[in-house]
Amino acid sequence: MIPVSLPEPVNSNPRRFGRLIVAMCLLGAVHIAERTVYWSENWNASAFAGIPSGFATLSVGPETFKLPFAYIATPENRTKVQEGVREFSTLKISMTWPGLKPAVSYDPSDTTGAKNRTLTLELEHNPERESMRARLDPFYRRLARGGELDGPDGLKVLRLSPRGALQTDQIVFDPARRNGFIARCRSAGPEARAVCHRAVVLSSGLELRYRFSQSLLDDWRRIDNSIVRKVAGFRMH
Repeated sequence: MIPVSLPEPVNSNPRRFGRLIVAMCLLGAVHIAERTVYWSENWNASAFAGIPSGFATLSVGPETFKLPFAYIATPENRTKVQEGVREFSTLKISMTWPGLKPAVSYDPSDTTGAKNRTLTLELEHNPERESMRARLDPFYRRLARGGELDGPDGLKVLRLSPRGALQTDQIVFDPARRNGFIARCRSAGPEARAVCHRAVVLSSGLELRYRFSQSLLDDWRRIDNSIVRKVAGFRMH
């Protein structure tokens, strides 16, 4: 026969049960945090250990470069070099700022903003490409919303995005030199990290492009000179 009354309540304290649940949640959170720290400290060592320690000799267009494998940004390109591929139309390189060491060797536990200090470089041979500086007057100035604004450390700023827009888009350039520094800085929204894109013509048809956090724009002179010198040091003459 099915009972028609509810069973008697067990003799337990709801507060104790609530404390038990909270304690279990805290233990789970501590475990997750401990695992996160462990993998963040050990991922870099394991990733770096899988990269050959020697040098790679390769060509981008007419130029030949010799650089440590650790500077090659993508596993695909490193694999190609190991398989004997020596000619590339485009090559991606990554390094940290300051120091210009391989980006794969930075310390993930660094709380000083290492992620924002990773520089992504790209060498490309494209003789038909027009430089950013050549597009300044006929293109960017026409798209600008208003006149020039003062930027960090002597730079001028042309704002391409509408005033008050969530997405920002601006051109920053050095007015003191005809073919001087120029970069395009964009952000996808107020919470997104703004990234600047810089292009430098190294020789006929060979262009060096690199990306960096807009938070480093105050140091643009030192960054630009250091990167160009670093890449020049990889060239074989």
